[in-house]
Amino acid sequence: MLNDDEITVNKWLLLLALCTALLLGFELGKLIYIEEQVTQQKQATNWGRNGGPALAPIEPEAPPLYKVILDLINEEDHEE
Repeated sequence: MLNDDEITVNKWLLLLALCTALLLGFELGKLIYIEEQVTQQKQATNWGRNGGPALAPIEPEAPPLYKVILDLINEEDHEE
């Protein structure tokens, strides 16, 4: 059987190993996080709204409503 002193030493060694592993993991994670923040990501394309690719502006299929109304008014004026 193990003595109480040996059990206590084993517990302390396990606790020390756990704390060391947590500290090393924290430091490694911090280094990776800082490195990601320092290096800027290069975008190959421009992105539009909602994360989709940016589309070149296109002409609308129908003219604006104010233009349609002005055309109708002008047609009525020319008919008279």
